[in-house]
Amino acid sequence: MTQIKASRRTGPHHPSWRNTVFSFGGWLMNDCSAIASKAETFNYKVVRQFAIMTVVWGIVGMAVGVLIAAQLIWPQLNFETAWLTYGRLRPLHTNAVIFAFGGSALFATSYYVVQRTCQARLFCDKLAAFTFWGWQVVIVAAAITLPMGFTSSKEYAELEWPIDILITLVWVAYAVVFFGTIVKRRSKHIYVANWFFGSYILTIAILHIFNNIEMPVTLWKSYSAYAGVQDAMVQWWYGHNAVGFFLTPASSA
Repeated sequence: MTQIKASRRTGPHHPSWRNTVFSFGGWLMNDCSAIASKAETFNYKVVRQFAIMTVVWGIVGMAVGVLIAAQLIWPQLNFETAWLTYGRLRPLHTNAVIFAFGGSALFATSYYVVQRTCQARLFCDKLAAFTFWGWQVVIVAAAITLPMGFTSSKEYAELEWPIDILITLVWVAYAVVFFGTIVKRRSKHIYVANWFFGSYILTIAILHIFNNIEMPVTLWKSYSAYAGVQDAMVQWWYGHNAVGFFLTPASSA
């Protein structure tokens, strides 16, 4: 009789069973939940990671710039090696300085500012970590493919379609983390810096998607969906606004 009662107490309707299920579900959701059982602290880890890589990619990008500048005077510095020629290293230099160096700086500052002004931890630590590692994979892929000659031939948008897709995924995750943090903010109003960061995130997403609509023909080759004058107009609608929204407003924040 005692055994029967004990089995009933451990059945699916007993409170301890429900508590176990709810505890497990809470553990799974805790990382992306705005409500935590303990006091929230800011996520400085991802900020620190992006800050460190800002310095690293800044040195790399500027070093490549010095090399290709020197090649204008001493062409023999390409050592008759295809992947060291000016035409292949110049896109690497611009992408490294703008997107690797500048992009990492913007990730770091936006993540720091949105947490401090909203008085809330980043919306999802795992997504924030994905934006860091995903962005580094994008940069490394660019550093490999551009010297090899894999390019879409669009200035500031030379990366081929597999990398473009990864950029899109990282940027969507970035938007979710940033705007999710604003939604769960503890401060009443939204600081103006976050309006600047928010506008740059949304605008760059639109620019990237529309300028990189392309038709893949192989793994590392694609052709733009636009042609002729239309292609040129879309490209420099992207190019000028990328400078205008990627660098200027975000830096003003």
